[in-house]
Amino acid sequence: MATAPSTGKAQEPAPGTDGTVRLYGGAHCETSAFRKALHAHGLGLSEEMLLGLGGGIGFMYVPKAPGSPPFLATRNDPFPVFTRRMAEGVGLELSIMTTASPQEGRDRLDRELAEHGLAVVYADMYYLSYFQAQHHFGGHCLVVTGTDADTGRLRISDRPAGPRTLAPEELAAARASRHQPFPPRHSLLHAPWPTARPPAEERLRAALGAACRAGLEPPNASLGIQGLRLLNERLVATVRDEAAPEAVVDTLVQAFIDLRLAGTGGDGFRSMFHTFLDETARLLDDSVIADAVPLAAADAAAWQHLVAALLPEGTALGRLGEAHRTREEHILAGTPERQVEASAVAVGLPGLRDEAVAEIKNLRHDLAAALHDAVDDVIRRESELLRQLRPAAHGN
Repeated sequence: MATAPSTGKAQEPAPGTDGTVRLYGGAHCETSAFRKALHAHGLGLSEEMLLGLGGGIGFMYVPKAPGSPPFLATRNDPFPVFTRRMAEGVGLELSIMTTASPQEGRDRLDRELAEHGLAVVYADMYYLSYFQAQHHFGGHCLVVTGTDADTGRLRISDRPAGPRTLAPEELAAARASRHQPFPPRHSLLHAPWPTARPPAEERLRAALGAACRAGLEPPNASLGIQGLRLLNERLVATVRDEAAPEAVVDTLVQAFIDLRLAGTGGDGFRSMFHTFLDETARLLDDSVIADAVPLAAADAAAWQHLVAALLPEGTALGRLGEAHRTREEHILAGTPERQVEASAVAVGLPGLRDEAVAEIKNLRHDLAAALHDAVDDVIRRESELLRQLRPAAHGN
C-alpha cells in the first residue's frame, strides 16, 4: 500500500491506514481488537479498512423463542467467517484455537502473551463486569495485554476508552460460557502477526465481492436484502397489530440495541463501510468504486433514519432510547465514575419501559407506517449501492 512521499511536513495517513496508536476503545470489538494486534506488530491499518476486508456489510434476521424479539446482525457473516476473511486480507494464516478445558484455555492464553505480548480472545459479555450486560453474548472479542504483577489481575483493552482489568476467574468464566448466542469455547486467535502486510488489490476486490454477494445473492430469505424484506414484514406486523404492548416495546428496544448500540450496529457499520470505500477508491484509483462512495453515504443515512424511527423523539419510547444511549456512553467512557453513572441510569430503565408500554397503543399505526417506509428506504439504498459495486469486485 503506497504512502505519501515525505515533504518535511506532517502527512495525512495514507488511505486505509491509521496513523494513531490507540491502545483502547474502538468502534467494533473484532475490528478494533484486530487493529490493535496488527498495530502492535507494525501494521497500522484503519478499523474501517479491516471491516471492509472482512466483507463489510450484511444483514441477518434470526428469530428467537416465541414472544422474544429477533436478533438482528448487520455485518457480513459472523465469527469465524468474517474473521478469517479479515486475516486473509492482510496475508495472515489465522488459527482459531478452541477448547472445552478452562485450564487449557488459560495455558494457551499464557503462551500467547509470552510469544506476542498480547492475546485476542472471545468472551461472553454477560460475565465482563465493566459492560453491565443483562443478556448473554459470547461473540465478544477483546485483547488481553498481560497480568498486573501486584494484583494478579489481567489487563484488558476493549471498546471502553480506558484500560480495564479482570480477575483471572472472571475472564475464565466469560471464556467458558456455554450460553447462546455464540458460546466462545475459550476461542483465541493465533497468527504470525509480524508477517501481516497491507492488502493487495485482489484482496480489496474480493472483499467487495463478498459484500455484494451477501446482500444481493443470499443463500436464504433471512439474509441480505431478502432478510431486510423479512424484517420489514415482521416488524411492521408486530408493531401494528400482532403483539401485546409489552412485546412491541421490547422488540423496538432490542432492535435499537442491535442496530445502534451493539458493537456498531447497522448504521455504524454502514458509516464504516462508506469510509472503507472512500479509502479503497483512492488506493485503486477506480471510478466505479468512487461513484459508489456517495451511495454508501446515502445508505448510512438511511440506516440512521431507521434507528431514529424505532424509538422516536418526543415520546416515551424516545426517552427510553435516550436512556439506553446514555448508559452505553457511560460504560464506554471507561472510568469508575462513569460506571457508577451507568448503573444509576439502569435503575430507571424499568420505569421508562412502563411509560412506553402505556403509550404504545396510541402510536402503533403511525409508528408501523414510519418503520415500513424507513426499512423500505434502506432496502432501496443498499440495493443500489451493491449493484453499483458489483463490477468493481471483478476489476471491470
